[in-house]
Amino acid sequence: MLRKKSILIIAVLTVFILSLPVLAFESDSFYSGQQGPRLNYSGEIFPELRLFKDGDMLGNMNMVLELSYEADYYDIEALLNCQTGARDEFEPAEYYINLYKGPYEILLGKKRLVWGKGDGVHVVDQINAEDMSDFINPDYLDRQLGEEMFKVNRYLRGGQARMEFVYTPDFTGHRLADDPESNLGNWLINPFGAFTLAQISASTGLSQTEIVHRVESAFPEYNDQYALRFTDSRQGVDYGLSYYHGYLRDPGYNRSIFLAAAGNPSLMSNFNQFLNSADFHYDQVDMLGGELATVWNTINTRFELAYFRTGDEDGDNPFVRNSKIAWVIGGDRDLPVSNLNLNLQLTGEKVLDSSEIEDNSIYDLQYDEDEDYITNRVIAKLEDSYRNETIKPSLTLVYNLGDEDYSLAGKIDYKIKDNMYLELLHKIFDGDTGTTFGQFNCNDFTSMGVRYSF
Repeated sequence: MLRKKSILIIAVLTVFILSLPVLAFESDSFYSGQQGPRLNYSGEIFPELRLFKDGDMLGNMNMVLELSYEADYYDIEALLNCQTGARDEFEPAEYYINLYKGPYEILLGKKRLVWGKGDGVHVVDQINAEDMSDFINPDYLDRQLGEEMFKVNRYLRGGQARMEFVYTPDFTGHRLADDPESNLGNWLINPFGAFTLAQISASTGLSQTEIVHRVESAFPEYNDQYALRFTDSRQGVDYGLSYYHGYLRDPGYNRSIFLAAAGNPSLMSNFNQFLNSADFHYDQVDMLGGELATVWNTINTRFELAYFRTGDEDGDNPFVRNSKIAWVIGGDRDLPVSNLNLNLQLTGEKVLDSSEIEDNSIYDLQYDEDEDYITNRVIAKLEDSYRNETIKPSLTLVYNLGDEDYSLAGKIDYKIKDNMYLELLHKIFDGDTGTTFGQFNCNDFTSMGVRYSF
């Protein structure tokens, strides 16, 4: 059954569409260069076969259909996605209407936004959650979950600068994988540091899928996100400032409950009561962010910096995450060999008031026995092209400096003909158990797929 807020948005959309002829007649939009309405469609079909390290061979299919209706002063967009093995195998990833009125652009509906200057890595991009059904294997935008929103753009300086305001009635947490037998592979992430999902399943008699669902249901509902962003471009420098009010997507909880259960697993036998005692929640946060991109000494440089202020400004509440700062620094440049391009990015964060965490010792949910409250991740991508860009090999390394775990992917895109590509990929994961990539040590895989667009 549709949620009340979804019904409200559909009703508003209907009224909006009915009022468009009047609005269009009076509009003086500088976007009015189109001649009459147009209906367009495009899409992509991507069948893929994966051979995993343990010998499992899995096939999956991803299909995308994009529809758009463009008129002189408005357009309607919809993006439908079908992914076998994902949590929601079929869902509308986006559906929204854009109305253009003078220097204003108004959006209403479900949309995926990407804010920031990083290349597939961001710290100021906070509106949308991620679908982790396939871990981080898809590209950044493909992992984003659309959020129902009201968005207004105000263009300045003839369209060179832009002010954006976004409001969403709901807040969505990251969507975790829930099926160890998925056609995408087993990408279940253990939300409990002290136990494996298999151990919890043995103690409770619940399947791993049911455990994930119950953990997600343990979070209360959260409403209202809003954000502002100003972007401009001057003298070859693109920059922006942003503000976000909402919630951290790193969950908070009562760590003492987990520590007690580590010594007495029977405490988890009544799993719902255990989850209720653990007080799963998302901490409210205000974020101030800045972004910048320019060409410096032949390097396409990118930069993002964000300050997250939580309710634990002094850092002495063990059940609420501390405030923090986060960053992205990087760039890419062409190399004087073949058609090589090297892209390097460093992203990380520093937890503030970490001395208070040490005072709370192991009961603080951010406690680190190594007293390391700075994390850094390096993303390096080297790519080339041959035969008029019909063959594109690439090598991508994602490496966590502190935990020393990593993901390494070698990929070849071969253009069979226009709109059809053969994609070959080999991906490995390594690191200690419990680290971001080390938890998937057994998930190394080789894949082959054909990507056809129309």
